[in-house]
Amino acid sequence: MMTLELILPAIFIFFFLVIGIIWFTPEFRLKFFLWRGSDRRATRLLEHLVSKNPERIALYTPLARIYYFENRRDKKALKIFETVLQLRLPFQWVDEILPIIAKYYIREGRKDSDAIRLIEKAVQSELDKLKW
Repeated sequence: MMTLELILPAIFIFFFLVIGIIWFTPEFRLKFFLWRGSDRRATRLLEHLVSKNPERIALYTPLARIYYFENRRDKKALKIFETVLQLRLPFQWVDEILPIIAKYYIREGRKDSDAIRLIEKAVQSELDKLKW
């Protein structure tokens, strides 16, 4: 029969092994950072994950949310906002980022059909806000 002295260390080793494996998965760390409100750490991890795996669409919305609440308008943030709009990802603040991207396109002098369509949509959205 196994004694408690032999079982207890094995349980602790197993427990810490499982915790270590879970902690080193990026998805768990990301959820933990977001839960804790550690936006800076979550941003760094999300930016890293997006750069390594741009096809992982689920990463764009939380990164766009952080950028939106940090009021970021740099190239990284604009690129993420643009991707959210182009992929039509569910994002609560689409109406607020539409004019941001439209202004960016105008500043850049973009004249392609996607840019024109988005600018028109942003203008229409602003006009709709003015109507009572």
